[in-house]
Amino acid sequence: MFIAVDGIDGAGKSTLVRGLARALQSMHPVLTKEPTGDSEWGKKLRNAAVHGRLPRDIETQYFHFDRLAHLENFVRPALAANKLVITDRYVDSTLAFQTDTPEQADDLYVRFLPEILIPDLTFILDCSVSVGLRRIKEGRPSFSAFEKKNVLERARKIYASRRGPNYVHIDATKTPHDVLRAALDTLVSRFQCENINYTDAFAAEHEEIRASVG
Repeated sequence: MFIAVDGIDGAGKSTLVRGLARALQSMHPVLTKEPTGDSEWGKKLRNAAVHGRLPRDIETQYFHFDRLAHLENFVRPALAANKLVITDRYVDSTLAFQTDTPEQADDLYVRFLPEILIPDLTFILDCSVSVGLRRIKEGRPSFSAFEKKNVLERARKIYASRRGPNYVHIDATKTPHDVLRAALDTLVSRFQCENINYTDAFAAEHEEIRASVG
């Protein structure tokens, strides 16, 4: 199974990815993220997030090339080995940050579609930009070049427009516990996933919260 987790910065993507991995240990989860740090294109994109964004057409091309390398070198081999792949950001992130309107996002998706792999499930986490920026500020000392209010506002609208049978939108203003519960309940209802370890997943979540407070 291939699961993608997406949403604006500060929505809680990484937290959900970790929670899913704990709850779905029996499915041998492997975690990954985009842009990767493995390809030349991913490295350039990560550098641009710190030092200044590239022209949009270049960024779009780099994201796509990095994704194709990611699929070939990591995602497809892991799926072939019968592992669960969970990625923190995927194609919808590129659509959200490289286009201005839902219509443009749809057109770009059609361009990408012949070469990419469609996830079995894509969770879109939604929260206001003010909430996302506050969480980022609380978690680290600086913002990336993508983490600007106007950029995130536009991205949020495009994320909201992403619809289809493999998409599930979750209210990310709720607690991490509630967000994880919603995601796991979706897996149960849609795929009849068995052996979900709710107890360990939520226990570990509480330990993380206590450690961060301490």
